[in-house]
Amino acid sequence: MKTLFTVIFTLLVVHTLPAQVTEFPGEKKSAIVDNLTAGIESDNTGLHTSASLVMYDLINESYLESSDASKAMIPLLKLLNDGKTDEERIAAAVALYQLGNPIGIYRLRGVAVFDDNERVATICKNLYYSFHKLHGTEYLATF
Repeated sequence: MKTLFTVIFTLLVVHTLPAQVTEFPGEKKSAIVDNLTAGIESDNTGLHTSASLVMYDLINESYLESSDASKAMIPLLKLLNDGKTDEERIAAAVALYQLGNPIGIYRLRGVAVFDDNERVATICKNLYYSFHKLHGTEYLATF
């Protein structure tokens, strides 16, 4: 009887606990991505960096799918190319890596090969290698 009571109590507790990942409705996901995209496109350097990192976190924690956030790819590519500081360029590279779009991954390769900034180039190279190792695909270049 004691075991039965423990099992029933456990099932009730587990059933009433909320799930860790909250599913956002479609319009809320769209609003989130629009706001983060506006932050990435703004003139504020700190806002560039934080919006890129929040985009990465939301995709990494499964609050957003990478397909939901795909409209932020072009501003992230611009930020990776034209960012004024290393930090904002690195944040854009990490967000592009998390999106997993082939165009963004290929751009990471381009920055890794051709960029003059050694710190940004090294991080992009590592992200490029990591993406291909995790997905079992071939590298387009060796460094």
